[in-house]
Amino acid sequence: MNIINLLRRGLTLALALGCSGLAASAVAGLKEERALFQYAYQSAKDGDAPDAALLQSLQNYPLKSYLSYFDLRERLPLAAPSELAAFVRAYPVSFMTDDLRRRYLRQLAKNDDWVGYSAFDDASLTTQEFRCQRLVARGMQQGQASVLEEGLTLWDEGLSWPVSCQPLEAWLMDAEAMRPARAWGRIERLMEKNQSSEASRLAASLGSDAQAEVTRWKTARKNPAVFMAQNKSAKGDGVLHLMLADSAKRLASDDVDQAYAAWMALAAREVMSPKVRGEAEGGIAMAAARQHDAQASDWFEAAPSSGFDADMRAWRVRAALRQQNWARVLRAIEAMPLDEQDDEEWRYWRARALEQQGQGDLAKQIWQDVASDVSYYGLLSADRAGVSYRLAYVDLPDDALVQEVAQRPAVQRAREFYSQGLIDEARKEWLVALRDMDLPMQRAAAHLAARWGWMDRAAITMGKARNAGLEDLEVRFPLPWRDEVERFAREESIESGWMFGIMRRESVFMPDIGSSAGAQGLMQLMPGTAKDVARKLAMPVPSKGDLHDPATNMRLGSAYLGDVLERFDGNQVLATAAYNAGPGRVNRWLPESGSLPADIWVDTVPFTETREYCRAVLHYATVFDWRLHGEFRPMSARMQTVSGG
Repeated sequence: MNIINLLRRGLTLALALGCSGLAASAVAGLKEERALFQYAYQSAKDGDAPDAALLQSLQNYPLKSYLSYFDLRERLPLAAPSELAAFVRAYPVSFMTDDLRRRYLRQLAKNDDWVGYSAFDDASLTTQEFRCQRLVARGMQQGQASVLEEGLTLWDEGLSWPVSCQPLEAWLMDAEAMRPARAWGRIERLMEKNQSSEASRLAASLGSDAQAEVTRWKTARKNPAVFMAQNKSAKGDGVLHLMLADSAKRLASDDVDQAYAAWMALAAREVMSPKVRGEAEGGIAMAAARQHDAQASDWFEAAPSSGFDADMRAWRVRAALRQQNWARVLRAIEAMPLDEQDDEEWRYWRARALEQQGQGDLAKQIWQDVASDVSYYGLLSADRAGVSYRLAYVDLPDDALVQEVAQRPAVQRAREFYSQGLIDEARKEWLVALRDMDLPMQRAAAHLAARWGWMDRAAITMGKARNAGLEDLEVRFPLPWRDEVERFAREESIESGWMFGIMRRESVFMPDIGSSAGAQGLMQLMPGTAKDVARKLAMPVPSKGDLHDPATNMRLGSAYLGDVLERFDGNQVLATAAYNAGPGRVNRWLPESGSLPADIWVDTVPFTETREYCRAVLHYATVFDWRLHGEFRPMSARMQTVSGG
């Protein structure tokens, strides 16, 4: 008896007790297809091609395409172009198609098959690699002149290109529009992005002088203090000025006082452009602000702001916040481009500055506007303005729209990947499925995922739909493992809403994930931390697999969360930061003396990741309080004053 008949007989017996009629037939059909797929997939992984009868039995099963993809991927160098083209036509919206397209185009580029490249390329891949290869393919067939304008635009972005794009680079270097200054501008951008090898290769094509300058720049980067001292008296040219500015910024990351003194001693400062001076002095001031150096705000004020980038402009505000110099806060925000000023972060702080300067009515108007969003700054603004939070349940999306989403082939494949335990593939296919959905459809998709119990995709997808004012809080903030969370929270004397907020930020309720740093599971525990906590609890030392068990991870994570809360005297803001960055760093970030309002402390945390983490967790904790209890602890009640260390 063949495998198909064996599987069918087993499924028939298994279903006989529970189903009958059409329902039994439908369930049996899907279960049979899933079992057949598992067998076929295992055979493919073992290097055995599934037989024709088995594939025919899976003809209407959504993941038959995965077997075809797996086969094509394994024999890609020998696959016929017609086979790949047929797959792409059959499954235009799929991570499988995207992956095969990337692999095959790279193969064609490596083989210099530019005619084949153009025939297969549909311009859907938009990274630098494929944009430049696309131009090479066109130039090879239509002539260099056809790609020069687009090529120069791509060139000016200053990113490294693969070897296959070198023909385009050669055409551009020979073009009349390629002036030495433009070529050197790309070298500058490559050096800024730490792509010094690519900069050296490009400099070699410009001649020995350019090559020598890049070599000199690379030497300066290895020891910026020595380079600045050697060139203390030189006024130099624009290239030397860039090297000195870069050296000053690099030195500031280690010693801001030394960097500032060395910079101010340079004779070249007198002849530099305001832009280059601003880049250097803004970089030094930003490094000082990240270290909570009291001089940072003064240095920002003295520097030419024309050289500031977005990060420097933000830290100019934060340096003034740390000093609670509200006139400077307001001036720094109003010096930003309008699109930056419009960000809710800076609208909130503009209102805080205005209130401190006696313009309370205007401040309240701004806060009322920001409070329309259920976000960190929205909740803070609501408290400041004395208005209610906009926490409410909304009407469900139209069921017909949900069903329309459910019928999309990519969505069906994502669900089947999920049911088969192919979680990585499921997440990738879901992401691609969302790509051509408008926001109302994405909201419907979030509800669909919630119905399936796929809470991480439901929450993440609803986070996208919220941008259109279509936020459903019960989907974006689900309550999986509620009984366990509430039990562990009680045992550790912590708020269950806060623990949910940590989990939502750490893993979006994905128990199987691990970070590049090694953190694991729902509460993203580092193995060393988990080991220490387990010993305190008299638990066995957990393995990596144990940390992917929800109950084990939550038990250890809640205990560690309780420990850091106790360590910081019940200050939830500091404990949240410590859970992310470690207690030692948080202690170093405390004020040297006196105290700071918690909102200022959070927004002057040096690490971008930790700043964003604190904002998210405190916001989430408030919403989860409401989800759990129908009421909530106001954001302002969580924002305890931060006292000096």
